[in-house]
Amino acid sequence: MRIVLMAVDDEFAGEMQRHLYETRPDSIVGSVISACPIYKHSKIGGAVFVLRKSGLSFLATMIHVKIVRYFLDRQNRLLPSQLARSHGVEQFVSTNINDEESVAKLRSWNPDLIISTNFSHYVGKTVRESIARYGCWNVHKSLLPQYRGMAPSFHALLEAASTVGATLHVMDKGFDTGDLLAQVEVPVTEVDSVYSLNRRTSQAGGKLLTSFLDHYDPRSTKASPQPGGGWKNYTYPTRSEIRAFRRKGLHFYKPYDEEKCTVGKAWQAWQGTRIHLKNRLTEG
Repeated sequence: MRIVLMAVDDEFAGEMQRHLYETRPDSIVGSVISACPIYKHSKIGGAVFVLRKSGLSFLATMIHVKIVRYFLDRQNRLLPSQLARSHGVEQFVSTNINDEESVAKLRSWNPDLIISTNFSHYVGKTVRESIARYGCWNVHKSLLPQYRGMAPSFHALLEAASTVGATLHVMDKGFDTGDLLAQVEVPVTEVDSVYSLNRRTSQAGGKLLTSFLDHYDPRSTKASPQPGGGWKNYTYPTRSEIRAFRRKGLHFYKPYDEEKCTVGKAWQAWQGTRIHLKNRLTEG
């Protein structure tokens, strides 16, 4: 199995990819790193977009979290670029995964699967359907169809969800609307912040991906359509949503209580939930 991974170069994507590198390092033949955390925006343009959408307070909080994480937990934080480099996997930095250069690079790796892990680009039909032998998958940090789109952990906390999760699904033309391959539940705790919930769902998603691949048979595996209905597509938090979030006493980031929010505790909680292993349609 030849696998190409696509990601923003952040620690959440690293958590999604970590277990695949640990269990199937020889299967990963290429790593695409997004040059833009927000699709079609430079880093400065992305900051301006967030400032206009979510306000100065939110932007400052995000920058603060990144700085704190950079200095406090460098040893435990793994980025996709670090994982690829340490395993000798070729990397390609893309500003638009659908452009001619990016498509040519993907084809050169001759993948069986392309897997998106916290990737920031819209993936067009050519990449989704005509490059990888078995198609294009995505790991999303929610129990789809709940919390489609952006910032699922923020919106789950704002809406007082008791359970979130991670979903592995086939990519289609919509955002997080493709057929389901597998899901895992992750309970929300009273000490969770946006950061801790992002991290725990990313870890659960990475383990889910590895577990699914262990049982994956492209000849017989079939996916299940997502439930119908008027499911909301979420975007970046608005200023009013952020004010409501803060009024509820919720947090974007706070230091881990090691007795309550360690990786081991998250893994124990993940093991105690029900995993839904769906089957996937073989693409002709």
